[in-house]
Amino acid sequence: MNRTRIKLLIAAGVVLFVIVVLGAVLFPKVHYVDPKPAIASGEGYFSKLKQNQVDDAFAMYTEGFLRMRGGEWKKIVGDLDADGGQVTDAKLLGSQVVPVTLRDSTEIACIFTRYQVTLVSDERLVICPNQGRSEWSIAGHEITRVDNGEPFAAGITLRQKTLFSTS
Repeated sequence: MNRTRIKLLIAAGVVLFVIVVLGAVLFPKVHYVDPKPAIASGEGYFSKLKQNQVDDAFAMYTEGFLRMRGGEWKKIVGDLDADGGQVTDAKLLGSQVVPVTLRDSTEIACIFTRYQVTLVSDERLVICPNQGRSEWSIAGHEITRVDNGEPFAAGITLRQKTLFSTS
């Protein structure tokens, strides 16, 4: 090997090392999250509602959600079904990974999903890995009625913040 080639290899190695170190320092919490299991949980939830298996659908919420808002939320969902009819279709409109900080300051990655449900409501679910079990569970649910825009929300919900605006 000639000297120029050796110098290039050493320079490339140093640059690669610097990039790896900077990446580890600047992005220590970056990791891949597969949204498919969470999306499957959301699809399963609406599938159970389509089959009028309300109790089975509600078993897909986290224990904390059910303890804090379960009875009240079941009534809201029941009232929506009475007003707009039973869920016959739920179309996934999109999903994205969202960070959630738990009470003990632990950060977990959850999946935010959005569904169009039977022309009656626009619904958003926050689906997180269940800390006590291996599956994903619904930790937050937002519903907006399409007919009158009335919003309902319980559990973990997302707030958008504008960091800067061009207007």
